[in-house]
Amino acid sequence: MARQIVLTRFGGPEVLEVTEGPDPEPPADGYVVETRAIGLNFAETVERRGAYRKDQPLPYPMGKEAAGVVVARGPKARRFEIGDEVLVVKFDNGCYADRIAAREDQLLRPPRGLDWTEKAAFANTFATAWYAMHEIARVRPGESVLIQAAAGGVGTAAVLLARSHGCEPILGTAGGEEKCRLVEGLGARRCVDYRTEDFREAVAAFTGGQGVDYCLESVGGEVYEQSLEVLAPMGRLVIIGFSSIREDYRGTLKRIHPLTVFHRSILVGGLNVDHLSYPSRLEVWERLVTHVEEHGLKPVVGPVFRLEEAAEAHAALEGRRTVGKVILLP
Repeated sequence: MARQIVLTRFGGPEVLEVTEGPDPEPPADGYVVETRAIGLNFAETVERRGAYRKDQPLPYPMGKEAAGVVVARGPKARRFEIGDEVLVVKFDNGCYADRIAAREDQLLRPPRGLDWTEKAAFANTFATAWYAMHEIARVRPGESVLIQAAAGGVGTAAVLLARSHGCEPILGTAGGEEKCRLVEGLGARRCVDYRTEDFREAVAAFTGGQGVDYCLESVGGEVYEQSLEVLAPMGRLVIIGFSSIREDYRGTLKRIHPLTVFHRSILVGGLNVDHLSYPSRLEVWERLVTHVEEHGLKPVVGPVFRLEEAAEAHAALEGRRTVGKVILLP
């Protein structure tokens, strides 16, 4: 019997319960993957509350990514063999499980040299940071970078990728001295503790008052507005989330007027990880994996929980008590 977490009601972390069901069968063009580790995403805490999209259905499978081994293959599947180690990325969910049925276009090859928890921590963190920096903002070596929430899964990946790309200075924000030490240890010139400091002062000091060329923003609210303030002329800000906003995103977020964008010569873009089309852009994925292998980069793995402890994992993630990527073990 397969073990999995499927929501039957929305609510707090306590609604996450492991259930048993029939072992999955491979799709004709896909596989069954025996899970070794599962990566958590902040968006899943929003899904758990029923606030991720309008009219979320129930029952609702949980989990967007995992790492494991192919144990069964459909007759039309071609890319992977039984026994291959793979990453599973399912934006239609279902990865909080010890066995996952996935189409061929939902599997990716992992970088070499990673353990199972690192593999599970890789796909959405590094791909989000890479797409935002290279596909949207087109960041060049030598440009200045500001990464909000730099101690999280995507934030740590963004610091590592900016450093290996030759960006300078790299600035970050995080909550607390311990998190800031981690961010600076990864390559940031300066990490600002947002609990006690104003990151705008650090940006002015490290850029000679010019502002930053690129900002990765995932917090929303006042942090988003202040991040816009510190963009240099020709600066680019990419929004990847709104972790500080619990509800009413449209009513809470301040609008930016097109004239502001024009007069300041700035770009504001967005990236919803659900829209990353890996299969149609495998060349982008391969560029990312090659870069990571050449530079010896590894994801920062945070707390590791058992599948039965998913409620505790969600509570820790929502409570900002974690660094790096939170992992579940089946």
